[in-house]
Amino acid sequence: MKKILFVCLSFTIYSCKSENEIEKIKHYSIKTKHQYNDLVQGEYETFNIKRFDKNKDKAGNYIYSLNDGTKVIEYGNAKSGYFTEETPNNSLFVISKGYYINLGIRAKGITYGNIGCVLGIWYEFDENGNLIKETNYDKPFKIAIVDIIEFLKVNKADLNVITTSVSRFYDEETKKAKWTLIYRGKYKEKPGMFIIEIDDSTAEIVKVVKILGKEGEKEILFEK
Repeated sequence: MKKILFVCLSFTIYSCKSENEIEKIKHYSIKTKHQYNDLVQGEYETFNIKRFDKNKDKAGNYIYSLNDGTKVIEYGNAKSGYFTEETPNNSLFVISKGYYINLGIRAKGITYGNIGCVLGIWYEFDENGNLIKETNYDKPFKIAIVDIIEFLKVNKADLNVITTSVSRFYDEETKKAKWTLIYRGKYKEKPGMFIIEIDDSTAEIVKVVKILGKEGEKEILFEK
């Protein structure tokens, strides 16, 4: 079965003199285990339905903060199951959890960005609470999320706004991976809104598109 894995990305460009010169993403970290993996462990847990039903708003969400500053959003229902998103204080990473209708944990792991880019090790459980699968979604990729974050910072992108998104996918049939980054900031010192595609195997930026105006017109600045 063909699987496409979506997740996050980053990179930092080498300085270049030519507009058409191929740029590569700079690797800031080659660690096999990233710090965000410590945010989630493989233990069983349950959803607190009594607290949720008591405190949820009209939209069906319960939003609150823990003593350590972690922001928590709970939502869901008896048909779809229940979900939580926990964002540690001053963190770019989100601890995402899904629960069965019987309130037992179904899956949990780390996401990044407004499209929920999947990162690191994810844990999956059966309805009886047994841990049945651990998947490392970072394994197929060479570029690390820390590289992505650094690239965005260098290029003046706001990491916390909805207009900034980072995604990646890995095709298990072709064994090829690609990153896509959308942000408002700068590229080669030019301001604007950009879409950038990167070949994960070579770390080369293979396409740069500038979004023009509110109508979404696009200008291709570079394509390999």
